[in-house]
Amino acid sequence: MKTFKSDFIRNVALVGHSGEGKTTLAEAMMFETKTVDRFGKVDDGNATMDFDDEEIKRKISISLALGYAIYKDTKINILDTPGFFDFEGEQVSAISAADSAIVVTSASGSLTVGTEKALDLCSEKKTPALIFVNAVEKENSDLNGTIDAIMAKYQKVVPIELPIIDGGKVVGFADIIANKAYDLNGKEIAVPAAIEAKVGEYNGKINEMIAETDDELLEKFFGGEEFTAEEVQKGLHAAIADEIFIPLMAGNALTSKGVKNLLDKIVDFMPSPLRTKGIKAEGKDFVAVDGSKPFSAHVFKSIVDPYVGKLLIFKVNTGKLTSGDTIVNTSVDKQEKVGTIYVLKGKKQEPVDCLEAGDIGALAKLVYTSTNDTMAAVGNPVVYEKIEFPKPVISYAVTAAKDEEKAIQGLIKMQEEDATFKVEKNIETGDVLISGLGEAQLDIMCKRVKAKLGIQVDWQTPRVAYRETIRKNSRCEGKHKKQSGGAGQFGDVWIRFEPGAEDGVFQFVDEVVGGAVPRQFIPAVEKGLREAILHGVLAGYPMINLKCTLDDGKYHPVDSKEIAFVTAAKLAYADGVAAASPCFLEPIMEAKITVPDEYLGDILGDMNKRRGRILGTDMNNGKQIITAEVPQAEMYKYATDLRSMTQGRGKFEMNFVRYEEVPASANAAIIADAKKREEEAAAKKA
Repeated sequence: MKTFKSDFIRNVALVGHSGEGKTTLAEAMMFETKTVDRFGKVDDGNATMDFDDEEIKRKISISLALGYAIYKDTKINILDTPGFFDFEGEQVSAISAADSAIVVTSASGSLTVGTEKALDLCSEKKTPALIFVNAVEKENSDLNGTIDAIMAKYQKVVPIELPIIDGGKVVGFADIIANKAYDLNGKEIAVPAAIEAKVGEYNGKINEMIAETDDELLEKFFGGEEFTAEEVQKGLHAAIADEIFIPLMAGNALTSKGVKNLLDKIVDFMPSPLRTKGIKAEGKDFVAVDGSKPFSAHVFKSIVDPYVGKLLIFKVNTGKLTSGDTIVNTSVDKQEKVGTIYVLKGKKQEPVDCLEAGDIGALAKLVYTSTNDTMAAVGNPVVYEKIEFPKPVISYAVTAAKDEEKAIQGLIKMQEEDATFKVEKNIETGDVLISGLGEAQLDIMCKRVKAKLGIQVDWQTPRVAYRETIRKNSRCEGKHKKQSGGAGQFGDVWIRFEPGAEDGVFQFVDEVVGGAVPRQFIPAVEKGLREAILHGVLAGYPMINLKCTLDDGKYHPVDSKEIAFVTAAKLAYADGVAAASPCFLEPIMEAKITVPDEYLGDILGDMNKRRGRILGTDMNNGKQIITAEVPQAEMYKYATDLRSMTQGRGKFEMNFVRYEEVPASANAAIIADAKKREEEAAAKKA
């Protein structure tokens, strides 16, 4: 493949709702330009972009996939993303590298949630967008209803082309910019009467948006003068790049109707890398795409390939990269040697000699580099800002009947492919937790481990990291006396137990007088208590906010030893804490929930059911932000429930704030659960 200059490159991300035809459109774009020699089908399991076993099985995209189409001497890099909300991180990756987005929706007669979220993401990331309404030939399709629903919410959207449909089939297209119509062979025909008024209306709106990009054009517009072809081209470029205009087209990807027209518009109107801000550097402004500067690139995605190992997908921002170059990973200050450079077409890797600024490629066999790292020429110290991925919102504990350590290592490797998937061990509960954006994502990760390693991974609701404390004061004796033929052991202590440690965890006070407990044994008493508080008396959870005062005791001049006083302190703890009204404490989280206004009542009611306290509500960008404090135990499945309550439009994040006493009615269930898990752990060891 030849090397493409920056102004002959278009990087487009295909985003939108799941099942709307993004992968089919990518396939049509590649087939139309002869980049692939067959039109793969998602339903047949042979689509170029859906090559993972789980993707083929489920007939949905799971990971970001790359392909390209060469059209009008321009290389169009296609970043095909999943539409399922559990894989939102893949859309974020694609948008960070793309210079524009094609929002794919179907002619369902409505504004789908995925379309809404994709357009909002483009707006948030300041990415120029174009909407492609797909499946207009499908039975019961409603193109006009779809356009009206989208334009009702997004005033920046205006169609630039409408399909001419006769008997359910596309027979031509009306070019709204030129105010003309053509059949499928490109022959000019009359604009059908049924859409003539719409074509005129949309043409007027487009001219108005073009006029807003330039003062001279604005004067011309109000003067009733027509724009020249050059002025239209320049105005559309500016309007799209400045995000004041989102063009809309329609067609049918499965039959390639409208796909060539889409390719035309991508080349003619969507920005090249040179017309973008570039990538923001850490602590600095944006670094613009520039082929004349030293090499730099940003890694935005990793793929674990079974044959070549980890593939790092990157976008060149400045300079060019050539096979054999020595580069520096400036994120970790490590040098790397560049081997073969690839461009990707689904799972197929095609070697190229070099990549120019603005282009996208892949590297294998780099030692120190991972997703979100910056690669640069030696002596070029730039470090690009990391992509901010959505934080995991749902966690489960994983176990495996056999080879558990091997299974966990397999899951850890999955983190390299999906930045929103995390594996960590909770030190307090001992659970190995997998976390992500939804249950489907976690299920797929576990199934991938089973497919690769043959190990069944099971998952369950994780243990809550409860604490135990006391509510009353008590004073108790702990006596340890042991005689076994030789030297014995003797230690006797009296300890007061009170709530209210200075540091909120544990406080030891020595009030012994008269040498009742010799000075050399007092540290042993404290040691015994510090070991004891790791396990509470109710269900073995750590004890906190405990003040322990040693005020009396006895010793034996021969038999008293350090271990005896350690044991005596533990005995006093067991009896003293049990007599001081012990109780459970649970972690309280601060949750910030963002939802459209119409769901506010449902969310507030649901929070009350979860024992939550509403701290306040705020409005931002037309969305309600609810701040609440809620027990962690009530929130493990909230990601799934929130998605159901808001049709996928809601999102939330949580942070730990403090511990609070658990209602007494829940104590029996907590104790029973702890006992059950203890028995399961013992059976597993046996």
